[in-house]
Amino acid sequence: MALGSRLLLALLALPGALALTGCGDDGPVELEVTVQDWSGWQREQPEPERFTRTLAEGDTFTVDVLGEDDLEVTLVEVDGGEIAVETSARLAVDGGLRDLATSFSFERGGSIELETPTLDAGTRLTLAER
Repeated sequence: MALGSRLLLALLALPGALALTGCGDDGPVELEVTVQDWSGWQREQPEPERFTRTLAEGDTFTVDVLGEDDLEVTLVEVDGGEIAVETSARLAVDGGLRDLATSFSFERGGSIELETPTLDAGTRLTLAER
């Protein structure tokens, strides 16, 4: 095959190869999940529940939250630098009660803390990539 033909073939194959490698670390992620119920009405607090889930994009898991229906958490997207999740109920980030949302993202290798938007008792959900 002539050099020109090989070069043309390589250039035609390049976009497909880049599409396959452009995803990088998009594969499954391992998340450590900590669910901590809390109450302002009592001194003793329940022990947190901890578990690990290996998730691919589109996978969902469910957690029990205090005073609410079960909360569904869906892994929406994993790209080279971030993990994006959606929840079935509006939650607060890092204890704030403003700007409640159902879509969240955090850095790869990092964590995010989400809470039910309550003042007297609720659930704190921490997601961390292992």
